[in-house]
Amino acid sequence: MIEIGRRVGVLYEGRLEDGTVFDCSDWHKGNPLEFTIGNGMVIPGLEKAVADMSAYEKRTVTIPAREAYGERDERLIEHVPTADFPDADKLPVGQYIMLDLPGERRRLKVVSVDDREIVFDGNHELAGRDLTFDLEVVSILGETGTLVENEQHAEGCTCGCHRFKEQSRA
Repeated sequence: MIEIGRRVGVLYEGRLEDGTVFDCSDWHKGNPLEFTIGNGMVIPGLEKAVADMSAYEKRTVTIPAREAYGERDERLIEHVPTADFPDADKLPVGQYIMLDLPGERRRLKVVSVDDREIVFDGNHELAGRDLTFDLEVVSILGETGTLVENEQHAEGCTCGCHRFKEQSRA
């Protein structure tokens, strides 16, 4: 178990239900995603899964939509009169745009544009989707920024952690 406040390095590959890869760390080059447990910088289900791992552990987890980008919310579908939007004909249908609204900046998908209205979708593109991640914790940093050794494994375990420790000391 990784304590709140520890900074971790994680190699990952994220896949959709059909196996399509939607995101990954620079897995093959060994460049991990780094974040601090408890800071909420990654989706809740991913943070929870990583916090339940040990150094050098590999695991595949499926994160339900509610613990990832949330369920789709139809209240985030907005219909705007085309007449109220300058240059509506130039909007990239099917693409996301950043829209400055009074008091906020929002990322919206342009669903459709016609003579009467523009339809925007404010849902995250992965909302409503369960996500599967292959994870590998490659580093855990202590409060001083030093590598925390994995003290949970007995000498002679076969997970490979001793090999990684030896490489990191070389």
